[in-house]
Amino acid sequence: MAERFAGRTAIVTGAATGGLGAAYAEALAAGGARVAVADIRGAQAEATAERIEAAGGEALPIEVDITDESSVDAMVSATVERFGGVDMLINNAAVMFRFLDEPRTPFWEVPVEEFELVQRVNVIGSWLCAKAVFPHMRDRGGGKIVNISSNMALGTDLMWPAQMAAYTTSKAGVIGLTRALAGEAGPYGVTVNAVAPGVTNTETVGEHIAPDRMEAVAQSQALRRQAWPEDIVGTVMFLCSSDSDFMTGQVLCVDGGFVAN
Repeated sequence: MAERFAGRTAIVTGAATGGLGAAYAEALAAGGARVAVADIRGAQAEATAERIEAAGGEALPIEVDITDESSVDAMVSATVERFGGVDMLINNAAVMFRFLDEPRTPFWEVPVEEFELVQRVNVIGSWLCAKAVFPHMRDRGGGKIVNISSNMALGTDLMWPAQMAAYTTSKAGVIGLTRALAGEAGPYGVTVNAVAPGVTNTETVGEHIAPDRMEAVAQSQALRRQAWPEDIVGTVMFLCSSDSDFMTGQVLCVDGGFVAN
């Protein structure tokens, strides 16, 4: 298992400490991958990279703004220069303004600039990253792109009744992007799939959502327990591995049965 990704290179965006991106980066490194740990918060990207290296892995911290094409291109160039190529991309970086506000902000009070920025980070940023890595994957004969969507894009969530419009729209856009890219990239051996997690108990989420609210989410799911990073990581690793070589354009919902329930 330790050699599952040996000899391969991954870029993980939004990989700052305390979130799911860091968990993906650490799991890939544990499987033998060389990992570019990318985040707009450079110091936190460095902290994730240091943890990977302390565990015996190879990591390159990169400060990146995924809404800026030149910054994205520089991220990919640095990765290729250091590791020789790119085999996997995890499009994890995202924003969700006002999601944690109390009281909740309804969609008719959200500034258009804010709505647009969520789309720019979550959708256009994912597209820019895929656009930048694709030529390298094509030239290597294939690759894996995993886009992180959300279960919010798959069903109406009445537990969070306000200020989900911008985020939900963006994550639905990620699913549409995934399916479109899968069709175009497939002939070149590049698979493009998406994972749609539910609310996950990361360090970052725990700083903003009260324990009783997290427990309410857990009780609304078929499995009746909270999600932890390790519950999501396995699905992402599957989509990065050869086990999913004949899958593309798919969305895997990992939310303990929240949408189904």
